Amino acid sequence: MPDIIIIGGGAIGMLSAHELHRAGLEILLLERGPLGGESSWAGGGIISPLYPWRYDDSVNRLAELSKSLYPGTAEQLRDESGVDCELIGSGLLVTDMDEAELALDWSRRWNIDMQRIDGAGAIHEIEPAANEYIDEGLWMPDIMQIRNPKLVKALKGSLQSLHVDFREHTPVHELVIDSGRILGVRTATETLLADRVVVTSGAWTAGLITGIQTPAVEPVKGQMIMFSGEAGLIRRMVLSSNHYIIPRRDGRVLAGSTLERTGFDKSTTATARDELKNAATQLIPMLDRLEIERHWAGLRPGTANGVPYICEHPEISGLFINAGHYRNGVVLGAASVRLMTELVTGMKPCLDPSPYAMDARH
Repeated sequence: MPDIIIIGGGAIGMLSAHELHRAGLEILLLERGPLGGESSWAGGGIISPLYPWRYDDSVNRLAELSKSLYPGTAEQLRDESGVDCELIGSGLLVTDMDEAELALDWSRRWNIDMQRIDGAGAIHEIEPAANEYIDEGLWMPDIMQIRNPKLVKALKGSLQSLHVDFREHTPVHELVIDSGRILGVRTATETLLADRVVVTSGAWTAGLITGIQTPAVEPVKGQMIMFSGEAGLIRRMVLSSNHYIIPRRDGRVLAGSTLERTGFDKSTTATARDELKNAATQLIPMLDRLEIERHWAGLRPGTANGVPYICEHPEISGLFINAGHYRNGVVLGAASVRLMTELVTGMKPCLDPSPYAMDARH
């Protein structure tokens, strides 16, 4: 019998299995599809909330802790799996200036390197491919990115190298609960027992935790496109009006993303593809010459204000939840897993856990 069953094998589920295993616990990780097959591989991997000054302090605390953890995590995963997650410091240029003073106040409060850039020449020194009409912006040189599919591959390879037990294509149909305590889970073919269960099921969390107080998590679709280019054409991540450009090391360029509340529909649309391409080429005109190599959609686990649940269930002892990270699953993942590991093992938490409780306002 494992010490802990983890339900959900996305980035947060695999990071949880990795960290809890390293804490000396026997883990069984269950995933309804392939590991990392949902939103984890589909995102952009910017290691910062897109507009962090719009978020509650509880989100920024997780983001800042994650930033400090990811370099070590990426190196450890590379050593264990042989896969480079491509964690690189490409910086983030924000061209929205209507909240400039709010953003600069935020950067001073959180000790973030943010510079106000004035003049097209200064903008082009940072990103030579930027549209010539962009003549002001906010530049954060220390913002990193990670390549989501490589992160997923590295996590899976690490679990394999550490001999952590995981099962793909094994959906959990029911939690086994008795007298206010978790006993395990039921799949289509068996009952699996454990004294502790951690739910990291992303957008599917609310459908799994039923009949008791349920986390308010809903799917929010995001569509993205990827251009095929040459390495070095674009150097920096660029954000404008909720659309962003992310240049990968090999020359591919991601452009995202939409926000759509359409349930569990993951279909892509020509309308979204056109919107994403138009927004991208407005920022970086040379993208109009590049081929769109791929167009896809993923389902984010949305909450009302983007604050995730990282807590033990208030009614069920031994049932823990780490879900609802909205657009920031990878951004907040390393820190939320660190906090969850401390809660599960009874260690002193690195952050005040109260904002992430089910009874907190979400």
